[in-house]
Amino acid sequence: MNCSRKLIAFMGGMIDEEKNCYFIHAMEEECRKNGYLMIVFGFSETTFSDQDRNNCEMKLIQMAGFLDLKAIIMHLEFIKNDYLIEAFRNLAREKGIPLIAMERTTEGCLNISMRYKNGFADMVRHVIEVHKCRKINMMAGLKGDHFSEDRIDSYRQVLKENDIPVEEKRIGYGDFWDRPARAATRQFLEDGDVPEAIVCANDNMAIAVSDELQRLGYKVPEDVIVTGFDGVRKCLFKMPSISTVEPDYKKEAVRVIEMIKANEEKPMAEGSEKVDFLLKLRESCGCNRSWDTLSSENIRNLSEYYDDVNWAVTSVNSLFSQAAVLENLTELSRSIEETLWLWKRDFQFAAVYSDLLRDEIEDLGPGKYTPFFCYRDGTASGIGQPYDEGVFLPDFKSLVENSNIYVMIVKLLHSGNRIFGYMVEGAENTNDRDVRRCEEFGMFISSAISIVAANKNLIKMHREIAEASLKDYLTGIFNRRGFFNELDRIITMAPSRGMYLTVFSIDMDGLKHINDDYGHSDGDFAIQCMAEAIRHVASRNGISARYGGDEFACAMITDKPIYLSSDTFRDRIACYLSRRKDVLEKEYEITASVGSAMALIEDDLDIEKLIKEADDAMYLDKRQKGSRASKQNS
Repeated sequence: MNCSRKLIAFMGGMIDEEKNCYFIHAMEEECRKNGYLMIVFGFSETTFSDQDRNNCEMKLIQMAGFLDLKAIIMHLEFIKNDYLIEAFRNLAREKGIPLIAMERTTEGCLNISMRYKNGFADMVRHVIEVHKCRKINMMAGLKGDHFSEDRIDSYRQVLKENDIPVEEKRIGYGDFWDRPARAATRQFLEDGDVPEAIVCANDNMAIAVSDELQRLGYKVPEDVIVTGFDGVRKCLFKMPSISTVEPDYKKEAVRVIEMIKANEEKPMAEGSEKVDFLLKLRESCGCNRSWDTLSSENIRNLSEYYDDVNWAVTSVNSLFSQAAVLENLTELSRSIEETLWLWKRDFQFAAVYSDLLRDEIEDLGPGKYTPFFCYRDGTASGIGQPYDEGVFLPDFKSLVENSNIYVMIVKLLHSGNRIFGYMVEGAENTNDRDVRRCEEFGMFISSAISIVAANKNLIKMHREIAEASLKDYLTGIFNRRGFFNELDRIITMAPSRGMYLTVFSIDMDGLKHINDDYGHSDGDFAIQCMAEAIRHVASRNGISARYGGDEFACAMITDKPIYLSSDTFRDRIACYLSRRKDVLEKEYEITASVGSAMALIEDDLDIEKLIKEADDAMYLDKRQKGSRASKQNS
């Protein structure tokens, strides 16, 4: 698939995580400058190395294989699944393009990573050199985690550089999260040796430490300086704002594009780049900078962010309540189309497997996928024309050439390992809320489809149960209850008024003899053959039933009276059975006694009386047959 911009794939897990969002935004700027379009494939299963190799996430890699990619980027801080990494490597090798590995050195790749140890060391030096702190505690992450251990090494190194003894009691473990960080903070203070500063291995712990210190009556930074690491946005919104170390995403994006341009069409190209961190000095260390404070624009953006979240929650609840009662995906598509503006973006598209819709849309054309909904150029649309699997998006080339979209995000629509389809979104100037909205909407669509599919299966199951309760289990024709229900439905229909109803009562001959002499399996065979024969006779304009045992019934509705004598009906049954080789091979005959009665369908029609007349005629036929048999034997 060729288009005016060169395509690169970004393989990432947890793409709505803030670090991924910032990198995607930085890459968007560089793609715009250099004529690239980055397609972000968002993976869900990212951490289990022993996952089944048929995991549905492999579908994303297959989709990427249909694109004319110039490079593949894999973010290995968030994808640790070995078989996925090997699949990325194989795809790059097959296409003859470079593979770039972020944050984990990988052989046969172009590697790029942040100088984590240097960045953390710079913050520790700042606390020592600028703020003259000597009693410095460290809030580490998980014990044994390599990111945490690297930052502990940096902490030890900088303390030694400044002739400050390293005391193990000053290293606590907050597991990179809030609650354990608060507990470790209280433990720091138990012996009364209050530190001058606490340097934290990530921002979540720094925020927790600052909050816990203030809860316990300490002032930050007057009593204790607190610093973080990672540069997450909420550091700016805390009181006090948190000093942190932020990855230089802009420089990282520049380096990635340079690596791609220098190594196009060079599979298995190798090389290594390192990117520095940026100190973001704020109130929690007493170094607030005017250019790094909460501005009116920040406040406005934050307000819009939360307004958007509230809209999303409200609309998701509304759509979920609708999905809960929907019985088919066509209705779900219309429901989404009507409310799609709540997630307004430059481009939004979802497709499902066509097979999910074929039982709902009779004339659905060939093609693996069918558009489920689309929002483009300010217009929303629902179910469209099916297309082949090798097509990434219908009219993809036109979309790329005629829009200002430089980043597209792809997510699978799935529940567990069951794939329903996929979705693609794109917007100009992609921000973190755009990425998170894509994640949210993908989860919603997947859940809604799963709910509707479950509703369809439940309705089908109820229908099958209802049908089973009206059908004879052995023959598949109506049982007594089903026969009378269907007969009542037919004769009460307006078109039936003034027509003629003929009822046949049929009793199979000699079933006990067959069961006793040949076994019940042959008895069942004979019953099934008789049922098929009666159904054949009644197939054009009638219904048939087995009351149970050897009793059968048949009803026909005609616009003129019909006169089928018991002999004629029996002859038609016999004619049908005589054409069956398996019946002719039996040592016994399959025959029946038949009686009939007819009446005009009008208001005073008495069904029970009509059926009794047919029964009486059938018993008369049986007696006459018995009498004839006795005379022949004598």
